[in-house]
Amino acid sequence: MGPKKNNRFLPASPQEMRALGWERPDIILVTGDAYVDHPAFGVSLIGRWLQSHGFRVVILDQPDWRQVEPFRQFGPPRLFWGITSGCIDSRLAMYASMGHRRKKDDYSPGGRIDLRPDKPLAAYTARCREAFKGIPIVLGGLEASLRRLVHYDYVEDQLKRSILIEAKADLLVFGMAERQILEIARRLDAGQSLADLTDIPGLAYRLIGGLPRPAEAVELPGWEDLRADSGLFMKAHLAYQKEAHPMGRPVVQSQGQEKIAVNPPAEPLTEEEIDAVYALPFARCWHPKYDKQGGIAALEPVRFSIATHRGCFGGCSFCSIYFHQGKFISSRSVESILQEAAVIAAHPDFKGTIQDIGGPTANMYGMQCGRKGRACGRSSCICPEVCPHLQADHKRLIRLLEALQGWAKSQKRPIRMVVASGIRHDLALRDSRYLELLVREFVGGHLKVAPEHFCPDVLTLMNKPSFEVFEQFEKKFSEISKKAGKKQYLVPYFISGHPGCGPEEAVRLTDYLIRRNWKPRQVQDFVPIPLTLSTAMFVSGCSPQGKPIHIPKGLREKRLQFALLQYYDKANRKILEPFLKEKGLEQLRKQIGYIQDRFGIHSKAEKAAHPFE
Repeated sequence: MGPKKNNRFLPASPQEMRALGWERPDIILVTGDAYVDHPAFGVSLIGRWLQSHGFRVVILDQPDWRQVEPFRQFGPPRLFWGITSGCIDSRLAMYASMGHRRKKDDYSPGGRIDLRPDKPLAAYTARCREAFKGIPIVLGGLEASLRRLVHYDYVEDQLKRSILIEAKADLLVFGMAERQILEIARRLDAGQSLADLTDIPGLAYRLIGGLPRPAEAVELPGWEDLRADSGLFMKAHLAYQKEAHPMGRPVVQSQGQEKIAVNPPAEPLTEEEIDAVYALPFARCWHPKYDKQGGIAALEPVRFSIATHRGCFGGCSFCSIYFHQGKFISSRSVESILQEAAVIAAHPDFKGTIQDIGGPTANMYGMQCGRKGRACGRSSCICPEVCPHLQADHKRLIRLLEALQGWAKSQKRPIRMVVASGIRHDLALRDSRYLELLVREFVGGHLKVAPEHFCPDVLTLMNKPSFEVFEQFEKKFSEISKKAGKKQYLVPYFISGHPGCGPEEAVRLTDYLIRRNWKPRQVQDFVPIPLTLSTAMFVSGCSPQGKPIHIPKGLREKRLQFALLQYYDKANRKILEPFLKEKGLEQLRKQIGYIQDRFGIHSKAEKAAHPFE
């Protein structure tokens, strides 16, 4: 039996639309994910946002792209189509880092893998054009956001043109997009044309049909030049990074026979605006049509979690948050967060635990740049050292956590609140009061943290602090937990196969893990996500300073590095033994062999029974 419902959904069928008395929608939002009405699912958030401003919005989720009829069922949208691949890049949804197809899709009912096309943005755009001529098509969501320029596709192993060109859409909104999508809706509603929209921040458009080239635009190396000389890819990335903030300049890039213009990002939402977004009446569950189809697995980890803010100034090389949410932190008020906690507590399916408070940058809440409003080319405000203009204290976050504690104590039943992940450990070390409060009151047995690697050169390329900083955090965490009488542990995340990491660096990390008797489960093979600095390294073969670096590209080495981090699993013996023999690492080979024989696990059932050690 599926989750109990506690709110009206946006119309997701012609019958639901007609029940509201609508003859046609203003906007049809097409998504490659199943419809889940929760603020963590972008199409629902944008749909609710537009609805709250008076627009009639319907959701067309996972339509059959092989025929046009599903795209005609609501009739033509009065204003525009909005198309998104879903919550994550469709390549990541369908393909693992090694290139093989995934066996389940957590954003589809029952985990089905046949409900989204290989290239959703292009496939859906083609069907929308076929269904009704002459209606504007706007791309949005994470995939569109990160593929706004020439980008690398790891499945096809080639440089691709902007998704705006590939899909032949009219406009592309990037970032979180509430500002620009609402502005587009209002202007089209007022009778303006596409040519009238080109000044909107956070917008990309094709330079065709007389649409104007933006003034003072920076010309980036184009698709043909980048294909001819991959070394230019890093230069193009760094040139765009300098402009990828609200005070930056627009850029223009050739896409072969066409060109695109990309405006500077939109300003982050104010506290009042982001509060209004999260006050929208989300049902926090999947649409009822999925009750008998196994539900939507992606909902469960976030269903009763609270996002306290957006943005990240950490600037990790492999992370896309900088280019999607931006580096300026947009924080909600304490009152807004307490109101959401109350909504969660009143939900009929709530069992008493708020799963996570914060998000991917949990302890950046309330932190601001003292120079906000002025251009800044730094990708990270804290690496290699903390910028003197960053107001990097935890005062607002401490007030928030204490307010949540007080609220929880006032409830009639026990409520447990957890900060499960997203802690930037180098920031946390700057405030002992915050660290005490976090470890004593908000860690539910374990805390996920991300040192990512052990070797200094690799960490520098990742734009992460030294491993000694992580060890300092680990020591403080253990001391506070012990003093509080709590048995708690850290779950460190590591990345294998990152640019600049060769077999030698992978072996050094493995050697450290063995000395510490760590058997990590949280290992991610590097994926070259579009628009990240690490992907620019991967494509160009050089560091941001132009120095050639080792790039693990072949499947053989990627599998080797991944296996080295999960050395304890006896399923990796066939990969590790020949390599260790070839390199003369006899002592390490014997150590790993002993560990595999005595503790090695290889089945899913065995892995589930053995948490991180």
